[in-house]
Order: sequence, then C-alpha cells, then structure tokens
Amino acid sequence: MKVICLSFGQRGESESIWQAHPTITEDEVAESRKAESQAAAQILGCDISFIGLQDHYMELSKAEIMRLAKEIRMFQPDIVLTHSAYDPFNPDHDITHKAVLAALRSANVIGTFPDIPKTKQVEIFCFEPDQPDISGFMADVFIDISDVWDIKHNAMEAVRSQAFMVQTYGLRAEFRGTLSTRFKSGVNRAEFFKRITPYCGLTF
Repeated sequence: MKVICLSFGQRGESESIWQAHPTITEDEVAESRKAESQAAAQILGCDISFIGLQDHYMELSKAEIMRLAKEIRMFQPDIVLTHSAYDPFNPDHDITHKAVLAALRSANVIGTFPDIPKTKQVEIFCFEPDQPDISGFMADVFIDISDVWDIKHNAMEAVRSQAFMVQTYGLRAEFRGTLSTRFKSGVNRAEFFKRITPYCGLTF
C-alpha cells in the first residue's frame, strides 16, 4: 500500500492544534500533522509521501498533477482509493477527486514519462465522505473490515488532531457492518465505497 497526501490539512482540519497552541505557526501545524500521518502509516504498514499543498483553498497546477501522476506511475497500483466527487463542506475534497482522475489518466498514457512503464487501467473507488447523505454518496461496494478493525482503530488514534473521528468512524463502521449483514453474514464492521471503473468479469 502507498498513501499520497496532497495536503497536511494544517488550516482547516487541525482546529484542536490551533486551540491548544495559540501562538503556533502554520508550518509547525503542518509538521505536527505530518508526524501524525507517518505514525498512522507505520501502524497500517504502508509507505507514505507528501505533496505539501496548502489546504483551504487547495489548488493544483499542471506540474503538481504531473508529480502525482509520476508517483502513481512509479508505484504501479492495482486499486486506487480517493475522495468522492462532491463534498459541499470541503471543496478541497472535490478538487482532490478531479486531480486524482487527471493524474491517473496521465499515468496511463505512454508519452508522459517514457522512461517509466505506464500503468494499466486501475480500479478506482471513492471512499465514503464525512456527510454521505448531504454529499449524495451512493455506495455500491461494501468491504468487511471486521478482522482488521483493531489496526484501523489504532491508526486513527495516532491522528490526535482529529481524535473525534475515532468515535465518528467507529460508530459508522458498526452501522455499515449491520447493513452489510443483509448480503454477508458475520460482518461486525464494514466500509462503504463507490466504484468508478465498471466491473468486468465472467459472473456477477
């Protein structure tokens, strides 16, 4: 696994840090968020890299999208998870969604980085936004995370600046697990996703 962070979220998603340290600088908040992300990645057992864009309002230049495309191309993923296309409360998430799709396309065409093998057509999924109902999120993939819940929980706890998310996503995982039992027995916790690339197979 590899995580690519476009931004540290030092402006809009670090309220607890700003409140606890009124004289802290934006760069110091970014360093704190970076350390949290690295700790979470270590628990998950994945590599992590940072683009370092400013959040709220986040913008990507062509050069930054191509940098993301190169990261993708060097990793050669089979599956990519990203933000959903619409989040009325955080336009940075919408921008991320579009940037990832643009970068994936650039990573998939042979002429962008001729010295690096192009990616195959990867499977793309959007993870559930913070406010799925208001964001019009319609999940069509349910993933049973019962066996790995402890790992996810520990990784979320490492992100101390967003400690409230541990309870929020813990309760959601339980509820999603309950909904999933209609289709698969024994699911205690689950995550919901929206597939972007169509399923192609011999059976449904």
